[in-house]
Amino acid sequence: MSSSSSVSADTFAAEAALFNICSLLGVLSLTLIVATAYFSTTVHRSELWFRHMIAWIVYSAAYLALAGHQGGSDPPFGLCFYQAALIYAVPIFPTLSAFCFVADLYIRLSAVVHNKRKIRPALKTFLGLFPLIVLACVFTEAMVLVIDPSTVGLEQNGLYCHVTTTRQSLISGGIILMTGLLIFPLEIWIAVVLYRNWRSFRGSRSPEQHLFLTMFIRIVLFTIISMLGVGLSSMSIGSPSAPKPYWTRLVLTIVPIIAAITFGSQEDIMRSWIFWREPPPDLSKPEMDADVGV
Repeated sequence: MSSSSSVSADTFAAEAALFNICSLLGVLSLTLIVATAYFSTTVHRSELWFRHMIAWIVYSAAYLALAGHQGGSDPPFGLCFYQAALIYAVPIFPTLSAFCFVADLYIRLSAVVHNKRKIRPALKTFLGLFPLIVLACVFTEAMVLVIDPSTVGLEQNGLYCHVTTTRQSLISGGIILMTGLLIFPLEIWIAVVLYRNWRSFRGSRSPEQHLFLTMFIRIVLFTIISMLGVGLSSMSIGSPSAPKPYWTRLVLTIVPIIAAITFGSQEDIMRSWIFWREPPPDLSKPEMDADVGV
């Protein structure tokens, strides 16, 4: 009996360690990418790109809040309550920031192709603040809806805290689903515009347009992956009766790592890390208000 208990404890310790390592790796790798883009003289990204990366950092960090108290029968209630509310709110943050980022790409592309006005400062401010406002509202809602403190506790695998009622997860899942229904048609519209103007983009030697094309391909592929991962997060957290295999929890921490690989493996960022090599003579940091930029 004691041998079985010891094996079980060792298994949980290994699973918790892997879960925490993946979460920490997501935070550190994304922070490195954000710092590289911010401080490098040859890498340029839009404000909404930075906000999208920071959203994934917040998402990853939320799963580390209970590190050191996992698996225990009685973690500190205040910390557990805080993380439970945060867990329901953070999946919405990168999802909405991705939508705002893609919307910004579409507006910038339309301004070039159709000779329209560039994005208005008020709209740009709205796109930057909207995910934060919704994050704060959902976080507050998740706390307010906890009427019975006994519903707050560790999830089945003991890796983080959640609420055993389903209201919070249904609200988060509904927002993510609606965002997905908006973001995918928007990406299709961008693909159509690029297809119709492919010759001009393909023949252009502008590094900004090349970066736009590669960024769009990456954001489409990553959107599909992240929507699956974040959707799994929001829809499975608050269902106490359904079994939750460990791998479904580990996926939640792997999605930010995929984000880091997706956006950190672009040529200009990789080149900036090879600091001992001279950059190409035509490589310079684009202006902040470039027509097509990311």
